[in-house]
Amino acid sequence: MRKKYGRNRAKVLERVLKTTLTALLAFMAIQIGILGGNLLFDSDINIIRNIHVESFKSTLNQAIPLIDTVYNSGNISISFTGELSNLIAAIFNFNLDNPVTILNAQSSIMCSFYNNNYREYLAKEMEKEDKYDNINTPRDKPGDGSDGKAGDGDDDTSYGKPEDDGHEDSPGLRQDQSSIYYGGQEENGKEKPDDDSSTDRKKIVIKNESKQKVDDGLIEKLLKEDLNFKFDKKAPQILIYHTHTSEGYLRKLEDLDKKNIASRTQDNRYNVVRVGDELRQHLEKKYGFNVMHNGTVNDYDYNDSYINAGKTVNNIIKGNPTIKVIIDLHRDGLNGVEKLRRVTEINNKKAAQMFFVIGTDHENWKENFKLALKLHKSINDKYPGLMLPILLRNAKYNQQVAAGAFIIEIGGDGNTLDEALESTKYLAEAINDVLGSLK
Repeated sequence: MRKKYGRNRAKVLERVLKTTLTALLAFMAIQIGILGGNLLFDSDINIIRNIHVESFKSTLNQAIPLIDTVYNSGNISISFTGELSNLIAAIFNFNLDNPVTILNAQSSIMCSFYNNNYREYLAKEMEKEDKYDNINTPRDKPGDGSDGKAGDGDDDTSYGKPEDDGHEDSPGLRQDQSSIYYGGQEENGKEKPDDDSSTDRKKIVIKNESKQKVDDGLIEKLLKEDLNFKFDKKAPQILIYHTHTSEGYLRKLEDLDKKNIASRTQDNRYNVVRVGDELRQHLEKKYGFNVMHNGTVNDYDYNDSYINAGKTVNNIIKGNPTIKVIIDLHRDGLNGVEKLRRVTEINNKKAAQMFFVIGTDHENWKENFKLALKLHKSINDKYPGLMLPILLRNAKYNQQVAAGAFIIEIGGDGNTLDEALESTKYLAEAINDVLGSLK
């Protein structure tokens, strides 16, 4: 009897010990998970914030409204999940960022049609679109200050009210849908050295293609005025997004003269999303701004890019009304023409030249213009030659949504990714110089 009682007692004790050990191990696992999760969340990997949900939104929003809520977070950057998506795409031939490829994986007929007939059709349509833009987009003329330096005579600022260039109301392109192309090749796409002897390199130059009258008096007035917004210290302050998300850069300079080098890519390691992420890191880590970077693909249908981007921005602002500065980051150049290379040298490093684009067809345009002027002047005073003239156009470009909205074009499709990344630190510095006191 005693032996049986002893055995039962031993079993009970064993169970208690096992239960205690299991609970202890579970507790330790939870604590390790919490520590690991916090580490990932606080690091650049930031997996939780960077799950790619944007491209599924348009397909699944009706069925799963929660996606709209997640979408409003507006955060994306180069992440571990992005690298995993690329690996899955390479192995299984579908991309989690592109719902079409997921459908293709379920239907061999659809996959065959997409890869053969439909892709060929899209390529032809894109070629037609680019040729059309080349014809209808005005090109720079020599000596008009378009290279960042003043031209001859007194008209280098391009002020005034120019005649309609036919761009905005061109048939086949609705307002705000066409690509912005600054134009003007430098020696057949090759780098053109800066002229350090120019005495006007620090002068603010405006390329006015709008119907608004802009003169020295207005510029001086806007430069003296304060900005009419303040930042919330603990909430999102700045949004970076991309209307033309797939605009890409050269991976190496040797590709400049090669044919069949694509100007667009969905690989965020080599397009404007990568450059936007670099700008975000400078603004957050070095200058302490609260920045949201959105990588939603807005140019699946290129003609509807600005319409799609408008929906993206409005959704983000609804969820984050404290955002005051909205940066639409592009790069210059068009498919179908020789690659456009815009470069200067700062501190013995090549940097892609930049310029601001302001749409004037809305009530906020002077406030947008004011911020662009202040940023342009800040960069130009410190780094002459880095900024090209500010471009004004008869359009909205979704800049009506905020007093601090603007487009910044960083380099062209003939610039390397490294050159574009180099320029972001100077843009971030200027943003801190102009907006640092507001945060």
